[in-house]
Order: sequence, then C-alpha cells, then structure tokens
Amino acid sequence: MKVVIEPHNPLWIVEFNNVKVSLETILKEVKPLAIEHVGSTSIPGLPAKPVIDIDIIVTRENLDSTRQAMVEANYFDCGEMGIPGRFAFRQPGFGKSDAATGEQGKSCEMRRNTYVLIDGCTSLKNHLDVKRVLLSDDNLREEYGQVKMALAEKEWPNVGEYSKAKSDILAKILERADWSGEDLDEVKKANT
Repeated sequence: MKVVIEPHNPLWIVEFNNVKVSLETILKEVKPLAIEHVGSTSIPGLPAKPVIDIDIIVTRENLDSTRQAMVEANYFDCGEMGIPGRFAFRQPGFGKSDAATGEQGKSCEMRRNTYVLIDGCTSLKNHLDVKRVLLSDDNLREEYGQVKMALAEKEWPNVGEYSKAKSDILAKILERADWSGEDLDEVKKANT
C-alpha cells in the first residue's frame, strides 16, 4: 500500500469548513465543546495525505449521545481502536477497514478521519499540541514534511504502519510542546 502525500492545498481548509457546517447540523442537539481541524491538512505549508482530520470535542456526559448522532447520520463508529478517549468514525459510505490513505476512492468526495474525543484526553492534547508547535516552528514543520515525503516513497502493509514510522518525529514535536516522558510513553504505547 502506498500513502499519498501532496503539497499543502488551501482548499483543504475550505473542505474542513464545509464538513464542519454539516457536523454542526448533525450534532446540534448534543452541542459539542468544539469541532477542530487538526492533522497535517490544517497546517499551511505542510505536505499531507489529502485526508481531513477532524476532532469533535465532547464532555464525557455527551459522549454517548454524540456517538449516536454520528451513527444516525450514517457515519461508521469504529470505537476507540486502541486509543483511550478517542472514538474514530468513517464518513458515510466507508467501513472500519476502509482506512484513508490519501488515494482517490470510488467517490470524488475527499476522505476524512473524524474523531469524537473526550475533553482532556491524551489524544486530543496530542492533536492540538502537534498543530500548535508546527504552526509556530518553521524548521520543525519542514523536517516533519521531509519525513512524510520520504515515507510516501515506501510500500506499507497498512496505514497504521505508516503512522508508526512517524513516531520519532512526532515525539520530537511533542517534546517541543513540553510533554513529559510519561506522557510521551503513553503516546508511543498507543502507536505500537
């Protein structure tokens, strides 16, 4: 399997905003705390898989009603997938095994990874801190982009293995965000 990495495209932010409007409608009764564009497509200048990463931030009390609303809107609930506090959803028309690699699928609709995260969980902190650091550190953003481009040249058994191969550079980014060794160990454990 190849992972597709493309130069940053400003239309990715437009796509996120369109999906956000749809999600706000789907979730109007559960009122999430926030809907955030995260991941590489949210960072101008960073090469990325053309896959939008979206975090829907909820309280623990709203988790079940949020998950139910997503399923009722034909999103596929993949559960935590080994990441505590983070519930992954595939957009309508895709199932659990349909990981988004950046390749153009049957439909022309842009792929996305949508996550419902409990406010304060490590995965949410990870997503927001990586974005914050990469938006403010040109050199680290460039280094991360180079790593991603090099990894895109390889064949991967699955998208999870590609993600694991980014662990070292992501640890470096999180160290820059002042993560403790204990917090970094939790993320590394989730990526193995």
